[in-house]
Amino acid sequence: MFTMFSKIEAQKLSNAKLDSLYYLIIKNVKPSILENTVIPFSVDTSHIKCGFEMINEAKFNLSLYSKKKRQDLQNVLARPITDTSFVTPNGFFRVHYNHMGTDTPYYSMTDLAIALDSAYNFEINFLGYPPPPPDQNLGGDNKYDIYVVPIGGLYGYTEVETQVGENTWTSFMVINNNYSGFYTEGINAARVTVAHEFHHSIQAGNYIYRYNLDEFFYELTSTSMEHFVYPSIKDYLQYLPYYFYNTQNSISTNGSNQEYALAIWNIFQKDNYGYDIIKKEWQLMPQMRAMDAIDSVLQSYNTTFGNALNKFGIWMYFTNYRSVPGEYFEDASLYPVVNPIASLDFHSTNFPVQLSAGPCSNTFLNIFNSSSVDTLCTIISNSDIQNSIDSTNSLYEFQYGLYNTPVNGSLKLSNSYFAWFYSNAPYNWTNSEILNNSIVQSSQINAISINYPFPSPFYYNKNNFIYIPFKPDQTSDVQLYIYSISMKLIYFGDNIKLNYIYGQTIVKWDGLNSNQEKLSSGVYLYVVKSGNNISKGKLVILND
Repeated sequence: MFTMFSKIEAQKLSNAKLDSLYYLIIKNVKPSILENTVIPFSVDTSHIKCGFEMINEAKFNLSLYSKKKRQDLQNVLARPITDTSFVTPNGFFRVHYNHMGTDTPYYSMTDLAIALDSAYNFEINFLGYPPPPPDQNLGGDNKYDIYVVPIGGLYGYTEVETQVGENTWTSFMVINNNYSGFYTEGINAARVTVAHEFHHSIQAGNYIYRYNLDEFFYELTSTSMEHFVYPSIKDYLQYLPYYFYNTQNSISTNGSNQEYALAIWNIFQKDNYGYDIIKKEWQLMPQMRAMDAIDSVLQSYNTTFGNALNKFGIWMYFTNYRSVPGEYFEDASLYPVVNPIASLDFHSTNFPVQLSAGPCSNTFLNIFNSSSVDTLCTIISNSDIQNSIDSTNSLYEFQYGLYNTPVNGSLKLSNSYFAWFYSNAPYNWTNSEILNNSIVQSSQINAISINYPFPSPFYYNKNNFIYIPFKPDQTSDVQLYIYSISMKLIYFGDNIKLNYIYGQTIVKWDGLNSNQEKLSSGVYLYVVKSGNNISKGKLVILND
């Protein structure tokens, strides 16, 4: 049965996009249709892992095709016809395949059944996602249907079918019957494919499916599920160069296989905040775009997207020969080395340099000092979420400087190096610096542009200063008052020196009282005054 769509308005595609989509699908899934056909342009099908987006995009735009192309696509989009089926041991899946002829599977159906049940147990029973909705007996019963058939170079795809909610759908899964010549072959390829595609069925069936929007988040989530369900099968490694060599592109960019590589973003989130953070982001997807959902959930974990993105950059730096056993990514030694946007020789007269990066991206800049044999890598994160949604491919300029003496607005990295950064929107940027493979400054500056003290909480054993953002009255001195929660004055400072760091004016306090003693753990109140300008709020100190 082929289901047409009436409850969602397709975004009209250009003729060029329609043709490209048509040839991409046919060449991938049923190339026999194109025998003796001259394709008018090059169609690159290399390394396309999952057909989820292209299959469903064509399905929603089917009415825009010519009669011949529409018939060809309907042939591809119809449920495959097979001669045999069985139900997996847990009773949720029905597997359809050909027992006879040239289209028989090249791997064990018993092993596939175990793989499907394992994916279900992990994603539904362990992670707590709701199962996809039943398909109203379209596959012969209400079991979730898996079709094992030849589909060219694809690992598999999940096809939405019947609308059951405002933007939710039933679906079925199609996986390749033969993974010979793939990066991962045989049953292991089938295992990661069902882990991947099953989560697409969860996404579309319970949260939202909106084609041509947030494709990156659908794919990076499903690819990360491969790793979570089958950590010993490392098929995702083949895609990492697509991102490691182009990190200045927005993580919300679709296509070019970057979305598969960004499975490591979810691996990073899970390792730092637990599995539930990903599910919470999906729970927000029906109400907001993916980047907004990620940002909102990260805030509930007492961090910011900018700081998480920059920390993610640090994790990406410590890979391959830089990997540290027991730290950062578990598979870090197998990852590529991140590609810097530029590698420069250190001469103070060469700075600042002007560069550009996409929204929601990490830019790596390497600087080598031949006289001292020092290597510094700065990781510059642009956390501009709105433009990552509205203008993903845009680039935003910034300036970076490195000096051997302090300059106005610079941040001391060591006795020999002082970093300087400028952007006309400093609140969107976060920086870290790694000197000779040691972190000397990490993702703390962006947070102070959000008008609250940072770090919070402040730890004496981890932090040197609390940074309090403040816009002074240019004609007056600055005073800092620190009170206990009972309004007892703990610290008073007059003629406080202002610091200008990465485009932000701040008051810097070392967390000690007027007698230069550490404070007890607790909540404290601060007041910063300069003429008619007053800033006040709370800060948290932990004296471990």
